[in-house]
Amino acid sequence: MEYKHEILRKLIHYGSTIFPLCYLYFFTRVEMLFLLGGFVLIMIVLEILRMYLPFFTHIYEVIFSKIVRVEESETFTGATYSFLGAFIAILIFEKEVAIFAMLILSLSDSTAALVGRKWGSISLLGKSVQGTVTFLTVSITIALLVPGIPRIEAITAAIFTTVVELVPSPVNDNLLIPISAGITLSLMRLFT
Repeated sequence: MEYKHEILRKLIHYGSTIFPLCYLYFFTRVEMLFLLGGFVLIMIVLEILRMYLPFFTHIYEVIFSKIVRVEESETFTGATYSFLGAFIAILIFEKEVAIFAMLILSLSDSTAALVGRKWGSISLLGKSVQGTVTFLTVSITIALLVPGIPRIEAITAAIFTTVVELVPSPVNDNLLIPISAGITLSLMRLFT
C-alpha cells in the first residue's frame, strides 16, 4: 500500500478516538455498548456481504481498495476489529481502563505505523524500532493524560502493551492491543 493511502487509513483510525472521548465525556457504559455493538453488527454484516456477494465485493473495492490491505480481502478488515476491540474493552474493563485501552489503539498504533513506514530503518521482530519507540512514546503520553489512573500503573501497562504489539501474533492487533492494555492495567490496579 502506498504511504499516502496508509495515511488515509490511519486518519480513519485516528477518527476512532471519538469513541473513548464520547465515553469519557458524554455516554454511559450501556450507551457506549449499544453504540459500538451496533457498529460491530453493521460491520460484520457488511464484511460478510463483501466476502460472499460479488456485487458488494465490487462496490467495496471501488470505494475502499486504496486503503484495504491485500490480506484483508478474505477476512475482516482492521476497522471491524477496531470496533470489536473497543466494544470488548468497554464490556469487560472499568471506564478509565477502557478509555486508556481504546486511546492506545487509536493513537499509539496508528502513529507507530506511520512513523515505522516512513522512517523505519531498523527491523525487530518484523516491526521497525522507530515505530515501536513511537508506540511506546505515545502510549506513555496517554498514560500521563488519562484521568483517574495512577501514572505508574498506566506507564507499566503502556510498556507491556508495547511489548505485546511488537511480538508477532496470529491475533489481529486491533483486538490484541486494547485487550492487552486493559488486562495489564486492570491487573496493576488490582495488585497495587
